[in-house]
Amino acid sequence: MTAVEWEEVKRLAAGFQRAQLISTTQRLSERNCVELMTKLVDMKLIDIIFTNDGKEYVTPQQLLTELKDELEVHGGRVSLVDLAEILNVDLSHITQKAAQLQSKSRNITVVLGQLINGTYITQLAEEINDLLVQRGFVSTNSLTQQYDLPNEFLQKVVQENLGKIIRAKQDPRDPNVFFTEAFVARNMATIRGAIIGIMKPTAVSTLLNLCGVQDRLFYSLFEELAKAKQVPGTLSGKQVSNSMYVPSVYSKSQSDWVDQFYRQNGFLEYDAMSRVGISDGQAYVKKHLAGENLLFLDSAAIGPSVLEQIKGAIEEAVSTGTWVDILPTLPSALDTTCAEQILVEVLKTVKTPGGSVPSVKVFNSTVVVTESFLNKLVVPLKDIVQQKAEKCVSSGAFQQWQIDRNQTPEDNKKDDIKEDKVDKRDERRKKAAGGKVGGGTQGRETKTKSTKKKGGRGGRGGGDSDDEAPVISSRKPTNLEIITIHDIISVISKEESFRGLDEDDKVSLLEEIAKHLHLSVNKTALDVAQAVLDSTMSNQVGTRRKTHHDLQEKLNNLITNIRLFERGLKGFSTDVVPPAKESAHDQLSKYLLKTFGTDIANEIVGFIAQERMLQWDSRKEMLQETRQKVAQESGGSEKEAIQKLNKSLTGSSLDDFFTALDYALGPEVCDVVVRKPDKKKERVMVFGHRQALLEQMNTSQEPAQVLHIAALILCQGVTQNMLHASGRYVNILLAFLQPHLPVPTFKTLQEYYDLVLKLLSTDDSDESAKETVTFQLQEKMSVIKEIANSFKKVGENKE
Repeated sequence: MTAVEWEEVKRLAAGFQRAQLISTTQRLSERNCVELMTKLVDMKLIDIIFTNDGKEYVTPQQLLTELKDELEVHGGRVSLVDLAEILNVDLSHITQKAAQLQSKSRNITVVLGQLINGTYITQLAEEINDLLVQRGFVSTNSLTQQYDLPNEFLQKVVQENLGKIIRAKQDPRDPNVFFTEAFVARNMATIRGAIIGIMKPTAVSTLLNLCGVQDRLFYSLFEELAKAKQVPGTLSGKQVSNSMYVPSVYSKSQSDWVDQFYRQNGFLEYDAMSRVGISDGQAYVKKHLAGENLLFLDSAAIGPSVLEQIKGAIEEAVSTGTWVDILPTLPSALDTTCAEQILVEVLKTVKTPGGSVPSVKVFNSTVVVTESFLNKLVVPLKDIVQQKAEKCVSSGAFQQWQIDRNQTPEDNKKDDIKEDKVDKRDERRKKAAGGKVGGGTQGRETKTKSTKKKGGRGGRGGGDSDDEAPVISSRKPTNLEIITIHDIISVISKEESFRGLDEDDKVSLLEEIAKHLHLSVNKTALDVAQAVLDSTMSNQVGTRRKTHHDLQEKLNNLITNIRLFERGLKGFSTDVVPPAKESAHDQLSKYLLKTFGTDIANEIVGFIAQERMLQWDSRKEMLQETRQKVAQESGGSEKEAIQKLNKSLTGSSLDDFFTALDYALGPEVCDVVVRKPDKKKERVMVFGHRQALLEQMNTSQEPAQVLHIAALILCQGVTQNMLHASGRYVNILLAFLQPHLPVPTFKTLQEYYDLVLKLLSTDDSDESAKETVTFQLQEKMSVIKEIANSFKKVGENKE
């Protein structure tokens, strides 16, 4: 403050004094005083602190003094909020001055908005010491709730007065806990007494309940007792939930059991160790038997004695050229998994007498079989290999496999597409097929499985063929299995050394060995099959001419028959008479193609398949799909010839069939020479055919069959040519005969035909009606036979 300013202050002070001394009329009002004080504060000529109501003021030094006084009055601890209310000063000024006091005095501190001095801290330490004397221990966490002070402050107070005012020791595991010496000694004696009496592993939680000791104190006291060697045992785990006390006497009994079991058995099983209280068996064994050369498995530890025993058994099997199962050699407590792991380790050390590694195979995880024994098992298989290889070649399977194996992927793709088209056509054909109305011996005909004799080439009894899918396959196999695993098992099961085995073990072992031998044995069978095929091909060169000659004779006979039957169709009308969809000539031509035409085509296709060595079952009737597949696999001119024949068989034109037949019989395909027609032989064949029909009719007692054969005989008499037709075409035959027979004769035949239809349409449950119709048919049968027997020349229709 400058001298000028100070002089101004003095003048003001003198003025105040004079104002006080003058009379009342000359004094300043309270308002004027307030304004003057405000002016002085604004000019920073004085430093004062106004009260909350603004009517009083106090200097900062006086406020510090009043704070100290109030702190002493309140026993060394007072809240800053309470001080602001007591002194009627704003809390901000109180907080500022309290911080100033804390910085100037070491005995005064501010804690959580409270002003505390050294006197209160000393009193607090004395109270904590009293609590320790009463309880024996105290925790700063509980003191925090009791004194409403932070844990860090209380921790600092206790630690600063520890050994001075507070007589206690700090827990090394929990720095917030403090104990008295008497409390520690009392609990230590309790723990020592409880532990000494325990003879088996006991959970720490049980000990705590028994002793009534806190868990944090228990561990620290146990460590002190253990260092002083006053507890006969060890403690496992650091948490109460999993901690156990194991007495030394119990540990010694475990150790003795492990030593005794290992000496007697040569191994240690972890499950057995767990039953005597050893939870981690592997770790225990590694520590307890550190000097032993053990093999540690997943479930056991195996000693050198057991390993040497297994090694000796394997070496003996190697030297004798046999086999050995190590599982019976092992202790019964060890399972197959252990045996497998042991075997892997032992085989690393096994040597032959010459010092080399033996050639052995392991089956069923525990059976060691020497290579010489496997070679011994292969010897008896030679006979069955020869038989199977010859059978495979004779059936054509080996030849078909060779063809499929040599196909390219593009060929297989084309075959798959064509086969799929054939399958779809076959499916559409089957869906479109339905019941058909006919007459004669079959009457109302529905789609049923063919009853025609499989593989038959002779006489015709009528009916369509509708057999299953073809046997030719165009799929490309990866390998041909001549010898099966079952074949190998059936032979090697006769080995003497397998007879003592349990049946289940024997079956399993034989199957494993058979699977191992199968690849090499089957390869040998393929080589044998190739040798057989080479030998067969050389032998077939001489017989091929005879086969071709037989084909030529058979085809000539069939062609002669079909041409004779074709002549018998010339008199039938080619006009379509509703409700029929085809003319009589076309219907009979189609039937002739289905029978004799199909036989001729099958003979040609069969010959081509044999020449090409294609696989197909000759015992089954050859269907259109089979012929188509043979065509696809044949290729070239044979493929074209078969496809033309197949196409002509589906129509009704005999001319188209003969055109396709001429191409198939040509030198590029079958090279068959067709003999010229011989009229004398044809007349003999026509006469013989009529005599055969007469004999069959005269011996038959079936009304429908008698009518069918009689109609054929009459048609042959009219046309002087043979006729081939099934029973379903009897109505067509009668319509053809009507102009050529006397009216009474035709009327008799028509009436008999109506009776046959009536018999076939009569329900089986109506026995009386069926018997009546049957009686009428049997009564008139002799008349029908007489008509056929007496008809010898063409006659005109006479009334």
